[in-house]
Amino acid sequence: MKTLSDFALLLLMPCSFALAQSPTESGFRNLQIDAGKVVGQIRSFQGLNGQPTPVVAGLPNLVEQYKSLHVNMVRTHDMMGPADVDAHFEFNGIDLTWLIPDAKQRAGVVETGNKSVIFPNPGADPEKPESYNFGPTDTVIAAIHSTGAEVYYRVGRSWGATIEPPADFDKYANVVKHIALHYNQGWANGFHYRIRYWEFWNEPDGLFWSGAPEQFYQLYEKTARALKSADPTVKVGGAALADPAHVLAFREGLLDYCTAHKTPLDFYSWHLYNDESSDPYDAVRLAQNFRKLLDTHGYPKAESILSEWNLIADFTDVVKDELQGPHNAAFIGSVLSYLQDSPLDAAIFYRGDAAWMGLFDLQGRPFRNARAFEAMGKMQETPKRIAVDGADTLGFAAVAGKSADGKTVQIFISNYAIPAGYKPTHMAVPADVLKEIQQLPYKPPTTPSELPVRKDIVYRDNAGYDLTINNLPWGKAGFTIKRYRISKTEDLQLVEEKSASGGSLKLSNPMVTDTVELIVLQRK
Repeated sequence: MKTLSDFALLLLMPCSFALAQSPTESGFRNLQIDAGKVVGQIRSFQGLNGQPTPVVAGLPNLVEQYKSLHVNMVRTHDMMGPADVDAHFEFNGIDLTWLIPDAKQRAGVVETGNKSVIFPNPGADPEKPESYNFGPTDTVIAAIHSTGAEVYYRVGRSWGATIEPPADFDKYANVVKHIALHYNQGWANGFHYRIRYWEFWNEPDGLFWSGAPEQFYQLYEKTARALKSADPTVKVGGAALADPAHVLAFREGLLDYCTAHKTPLDFYSWHLYNDESSDPYDAVRLAQNFRKLLDTHGYPKAESILSEWNLIADFTDVVKDELQGPHNAAFIGSVLSYLQDSPLDAAIFYRGDAAWMGLFDLQGRPFRNARAFEAMGKMQETPKRIAVDGADTLGFAAVAGKSADGKTVQIFISNYAIPAGYKPTHMAVPADVLKEIQQLPYKPPTTPSELPVRKDIVYRDNAGYDLTINNLPWGKAGFTIKRYRISKTEDLQLVEEKSASGGSLKLSNPMVTDTVELIVLQRK
């Protein structure tokens, strides 16, 4: 979770402001689609943090819901015990208390979490199967696989656990090696899941690492080499940066170290929450920066992965209506659309389950932000991407595709706008957490942000759409038109159904900001 490290940084930096003009409601957007022009494949960025099984007692099982969202990847972070290598949770831990203020619930998390850690006894022999507690993690990994999603394994610890570096780096690396052997090669009555991605740590530039950067580099190298010795085909990377937009020791420093020591680095991961700008195109801009960063450091083949993202980094109830509502749904829809044309290899939203910042309620019912993932997930059923003209990079986004058999065409439209007069707002940090921040060796950045707020955003013609589709694949045949919407009043509901025929179509509908629409054309 990026939250705390973000606010630690913001406390030390002047705030910037997004200057966005109020949406112009007088015009409709002219969208042109050529269904005969295939421009590539619709890419899946449907990754989620948060397992489909309950992370704490009382939450629902979401295996079927994850299937409905077409989730393609699940990151094993903040599972509060399962998948954690050597975490230890304490009831009075200030970070855990901040996240889970209810004493009874927190006590349950501490008890269950400490019983679920994979290698609970630091004095145990990593070569012996009996030293490992695989059961709880086995259950979670099996549930992820049952959804059809790929496991993205985060090596490290969950929020609220101890943050000191492991006492023995060689032993830690050996433990991680045996975890990979268990899940990929059947060691210790294990499995053959072929988990490809092994992400080292989470936000070492935040409240997940209290050691020096040099120690982090060394532990990464030992762990990466241990994983490669177990299986040279796995992809190893890190470091899940909390602050990816500044020159920092954990950013350039890790790359320089890997270059100097010829350390494996198959991907670089980073996080982005848009508290400062509320701008859905920031992910693309930062992905472009990271691609250049990797290329100039000699890693042109290394993947760039956004392993946490959301509109804002706040896990409290103060913002839950905003995170769960149509504004965030439209933000998500625009981000997922823009990532189609970004130099990004994977994106993993924080977070997917029914816990803090999640997509579902306690009964497993989706919030409107989940519906945005559901609508974009349906676009995977028409994977041949077709050309769309008329969208922009300011919030009015559109993606279109057709099925391999040519019987279905779908159009995804998201109309998002930064609220007029938007100013960054950040979660209040408790005094004891601030004190902990001040004691960490973390140094604030001294260089300008590589993601300055766009101050020239002006919205035009975003009151609706005039859509023209030509060269439909069924020629003169008849077809049905179904429109589904997410808005303040609609929850991906069917709002219109009618029939037409022929190879072209014109549609015109009002569509205010904070609205997402999925249009499905299907041959009769």
